[in-house]
Amino acid sequence: MIVVVLIGVLAAVVIPNWTTSARNKKYDPEISAMFTELSTREEQYKSEVGNGSYLTAATCPATPAPNGIDFNNTCVTGALPWVTLRVNPTDSSIRCTYAITTGLAGSTPAGYAPCAAPPVNRAISAAWYWILATCDMNADGGVNATFCMSSWDTKQYNLNYGR
Repeated sequence: MIVVVLIGVLAAVVIPNWTTSARNKKYDPEISAMFTELSTREEQYKSEVGNGSYLTAATCPATPAPNGIDFNNTCVTGALPWVTLRVNPTDSSIRCTYAITTGLAGSTPAGYAPCAAPPVNRAISAAWYWILATCDMNADGGVNATFCMSSWDTKQYNLNYGR
């Protein structure tokens, strides 16, 4: 009887944590792949078309979709900045929203992503961008997880990871 109770207690603790961890881990590959794709496309745009400047892209899709949304039909065919950047998502079903904010050399990022503050919050000597991903990892429409990466710090940062 004691063994059954111990197994029950362990299951009550381990299974919810395992489920949450498994659910959240499906977002990591998407975010890493999209950040890589978007930063590569921004660098190409800057060198080929932008005359040293990056291209701002508004949030697309409009809201996070825990079950996925077709990024190609929603963003790449209809939203001009995404078409101009020639974004080619690694998976057409995207769960998070993505937005790119840019600035000119010598400007200070205003309203920067909360997880990617520029060094000492001062002007950056080169053109810059930061990419913000917002995901509803709990699928409850509540507080969203936020991920970001910037041209001045290519590390991926996150807030509210699956909470």
